Amino acid sequence: MLEKFEPKDVFYWFEELSKIPRCSRQEKKVSDFLVDFAKKRNLEVYQDHENNVIIKKPATPGYESKAAIILQGHMDMVCVKVKGSSHNFCKDPLKLEVKDGWISAEGTTLGGDDGIAVAYALAFLDGNYPHPALEVLITTQEELGMEGALAVTGEHLRGKYLFNIDGEVENELIVGCAGGVTITSVKELDTVKPALKKAYRIEIEELTGGHSGQEIHKSRANSIKIAAQLLDRVSGKVELISLSGGSKHNAVPTTAVIELFADNEAIEELKKKAEELKKNYRISDPDMIIVFTSIDSEEKVWTADTLKEVVETLVAVPDGVCYMDPMLDGLVETSLSNGVLEQKDNKLYLTTLLRSSNKAREIEVKRRFELIVTSNGFEMSDNGGYPGWKYDPDSELRVKTIEVYKKQFGKEPIVKAMHFGLECGILKIPLPNTDMITFGPDMQAIHTVNERLNIESVGRIWEFLKTLVISLD
Repeated sequence: MLEKFEPKDVFYWFEELSKIPRCSRQEKKVSDFLVDFAKKRNLEVYQDHENNVIIKKPATPGYESKAAIILQGHMDMVCVKVKGSSHNFCKDPLKLEVKDGWISAEGTTLGGDDGIAVAYALAFLDGNYPHPALEVLITTQEELGMEGALAVTGEHLRGKYLFNIDGEVENELIVGCAGGVTITSVKELDTVKPALKKAYRIEIEELTGGHSGQEIHKSRANSIKIAAQLLDRVSGKVELISLSGGSKHNAVPTTAVIELFADNEAIEELKKKAEELKKNYRISDPDMIIVFTSIDSEEKVWTADTLKEVVETLVAVPDGVCYMDPMLDGLVETSLSNGVLEQKDNKLYLTTLLRSSNKAREIEVKRRFELIVTSNGFEMSDNGGYPGWKYDPDSELRVKTIEVYKKQFGKEPIVKAMHFGLECGILKIPLPNTDMITFGPDMQAIHTVNERLNIESVGRIWEFLKTLVISLD
């Protein structure tokens, strides 16, 4: 599929990776693939208990005296597919497509985030390009709270510089990022037999969605919040069977499903509210649809008090931008995204991702969130979070990378911090003296089925990367 595109070796390895299932927490096959790759080439390789992989390659002649460089990315991907797709992420290869100079996958996420970093690294390891000593670090579970990076130690890494190839805009160099914490709120559901006779399913679909850090400032609709606003209109007039929404904690949710018993009057009120909501979000979410279908059900329903408490919680919890950075114009400082709502075993689970580059504000917003959910009978916990990556004003790597970029592209790069998590913040703990920077080729709509990777940009960043690795002292 990709063999006619340059750089051929990079796209070869990208296509090979696309044949291997690699959803977060299902990386064993791709991790073993990387280990086997290294062993076949007699390269030094390490695989840890989290399936992170480190591969080392000695410097090419003439570059032995230069400092070692770490090429870093993550092997896992966000796995999302279109409604009705038969694709099985546990066994099926991705079906790559090319259109208008962009690579995508048929009906699924592409995994360009961060498969392209792995492809660049494999091309270096497999090729004869000049370079100093290379240490390739490929982590797991990045999309689930950086869990792979949290397991990395400095035992096998000596690199002076680290290139985190997890950027998504070709002309951006990232030099700092927010930290994050995943919050789980759980509520026991009290149920009774329904009194009403007619059951319905309400499906909220085709929201724009997107990355809940990078695109949180765009005020796109959250399907869980849309469902809550619908139910708030008729709380006390309907009997709820089930409520769910979203699939990934780090993406703005695009779908939700409500099943309930209701009379004709309540259904008409819900339809009226649905039209209001579609009108309110006609700019950010022009394709939103809300479908009402009659169903047969003999399921129990939530008690009126349970429904009231859940709806009030979901309406009240913050979602979106909480604070902008007071020093960096246009940068979100603190945000919340309610990403997944799941009902199982007579409990309701709400998964929320809180991101912030200000620890005090993170604590404040988390406490505000806690007061809302616990006042309505939810129990709240969090995963401890991951640290942000602080801007280093003395970074030699930043200065040299800008210099190489200007020479390569004939223009200034955009140097910025970002409101999403990158593994650099975590890797700075075991590697405190390693100078780090993030960049990558143009990608769009990551974490969604519309994800795509620009072919020409991949080539330009490859040339930039090859130049940069031999330009550092």
